[in-house]
Amino acid sequence: MTKRLRVVLRADAGLLTGTGHVMRCLSLAEELMSRGHEIFLVTAPFDVSWLEQLVVESGVSVKSCTAGDLARETILGLVPDWVVVDSYSIAAEEITALDTFVPVLAVVDGETRGVVATILLDQNLGAEERVNGPAWLAGSQFALVRDAVLDQRRTDPWRLRGTSRSVLSFMGGTDPHAASIGVAHALAESVGFDLLLIAPEPMHDRLARAGRIGTKVIAPTAGLPALLGAADLVITAAGTSAWDVCALGIPSIMVAVVDNQQQSLVKVIAGGLALGVDAVRDPNSLSALGGMVDQLLTDEDLRRSVSIASANAFDGFGKSRVADRMEAQ
Repeated sequence: MTKRLRVVLRADAGLLTGTGHVMRCLSLAEELMSRGHEIFLVTAPFDVSWLEQLVVESGVSVKSCTAGDLARETILGLVPDWVVVDSYSIAAEEITALDTFVPVLAVVDGETRGVVATILLDQNLGAEERVNGPAWLAGSQFALVRDAVLDQRRTDPWRLRGTSRSVLSFMGGTDPHAASIGVAHALAESVGFDLLLIAPEPMHDRLARAGRIGTKVIAPTAGLPALLGAADLVITAAGTSAWDVCALGIPSIMVAVVDNQQQSLVKVIAGGLALGVDAVRDPNSLSALGGMVDQLLTDEDLRRSVSIASANAFDGFGKSRVADRMEAQ
């Protein structure tokens, strides 16, 4: 019988840092808790209501700390068997030092910043081509996708549903770069589909002024997986949420909105998993979205191709593979 583990997750969320770090930790927590392990989330206070709802519903025990601080004493006080750190801002040397006391799984996105840990997890497409070695879990086979997302999988997700075409745009839990505004303007003149824009409430007035008929604007919600599952086509930032869309196999257009998404976008396009634009390199590239939406909605062979490629690359068993490795260590 596998030993019952005490696992501490260390991640922050916020308007600037986004919600992806905590969301990835919650996905792994879901798998570990299903195996009977005890999970703690050490995090700074954040004001993202839908994420707070998910944290409460997850059942993890929450301990408060200061944003960007490792909170080493709090973590060690919980006497963990493992610590999972998912952060761009916590000092690399502090994470490395913690690994000398307790095994650390460090979640990274291409750049390790010099972190040395028992396990380094890079769940991004093609990561296995950049790194190797016994400390690494790299590539889309290790993507941390929640059951709530996987439950929305449907047969032949490339097939259009009903008489009205539905396009959903979600540019991250807090959309700190206001990419949703660019999407709304890019699609302002497009016709032939209903558009659901999911964006933070402070942007809603600006989104409404885009003036497109057939557009609905709502705030990010804990019910996002069901909304994704009901869409014919998804436009998403090429970050954490993109891998959820891939796991669903829903045809998509991905947008790089920060530099650490550019490499993933290149791999996505090269692998035929989605169409995409790099708004970091060229903000005006968003103007191509209307044509891409029309292309996907009218070309069933293209929809089928990207759907199959994305679902094959992201099979939904990533969190199970990561948990297996932690248990076996």
